Order: sequence, then C-alpha cells, then structure tokens
Amino acid sequence: MFGYAPMRIDQICKIARGKVISKKDIEAHPGNYPVYSSQTENNGELGKIDSYMYDGEYLTWTTDGANAGTVFLRDGKFNITNVCGLLQPDTTKVDIHYLFHALSVTARSYVSAGMGNAKLMSNVMGSIVIALPPIRKQKEISKKLDDFERICNDLSSGLPAEISARQKQYEYYRDQLLTFREKQA
Repeated sequence: MFGYAPMRIDQICKIARGKVISKKDIEAHPGNYPVYSSQTENNGELGKIDSYMYDGEYLTWTTDGANAGTVFLRDGKFNITNVCGLLQPDTTKVDIHYLFHALSVTARSYVSAGMGNAKLMSNVMGSIVIALPPIRKQKEISKKLDDFERICNDLSSGLPAEISARQKQYEYYRDQLLTFREKQA
C-alpha cells in the first residue's frame, strides 16, 4: 500500500459503550481500578472500583456533555461508564497512538449539539474517516507526536529539553552578535 488510505473507524476498530456506574457504586465497592466517565478533569477518572471491564490498550471518548468528542488513550485495567465510548483498534491496520492523535484532531468536529446536549454517539464515531498511511509510517508519525506531547506535558523531560534548546539559541545569537569582522579597505 502506498500513500494514504481513507478508512472509517468502524472498519479498523471494535466500538463499544460502557455501563452505568454511579458514585454510589464506587463508594460501595472501593478498589484500584479507575472508572472513566464523561468528565475530562483528572484524566476523565470518576473514581476507583474493585473490578474492571477492560485490560489492555484502548481509546475512549466522551460521548455526552460539554466535553463530547474528547479522546483518551487508556492502558491497563479500567472501567468506563455509559457516557464513554471505547475503541479497540485492529493493530494489523492501525497504530493505536496514531489513531489517538488523528481522532484528537477530528472527533470534536463530529459532535452534534442538537437538543441542547452535545453528543458523539457510537454510530457517528464509527463513520469518521481518517487517512491511514502504511503501519510503519503511522508508527513514525505517532512516535514524533508522542515525543512532542511528552516534552510539552512532562516537566522532567520538557523543561530540560527547553533549557537545552534555549541555551543553543543563546549561544548561536551570542556568537553571531559578538563576532566582528574588520572592514576591507
């Protein structure tokens, strides 16, 4: 395959929804496994419970409310509520990190604001078309974007990288500004 192939999400992913998990359920069954909901603060975590629905690497998205269309990359054991959607990519066709970045750009534009409550339902998510380059190229692209995201969001790596870049910039301009050439007669 050369170039980019347009693919619908439902052609490259299994799509599911969560179940109703209330705050009372979380209080009654405290545990170690996150419950992700439609909120985006705290990485979408509503609380932790003593059981899990999923184990592995998945994408989730907020289906309802002000944050509808927000996409998250999940890894490990977790649960999702009924206001979350779940994507399980076919890893022979798509790199999950590439898909995360692609949907982070496009998913919110598919949110319907009708009836006063923003929504991005499973059937609409499934109909989203993204451009898929060959898997090797997807991995190259996602690695670069993951690295940028890590630098931007992780002080322990981002700050030293930024300091190093500014130091090189300073040295370049210092050398340029303080290098004088004698005029030729």
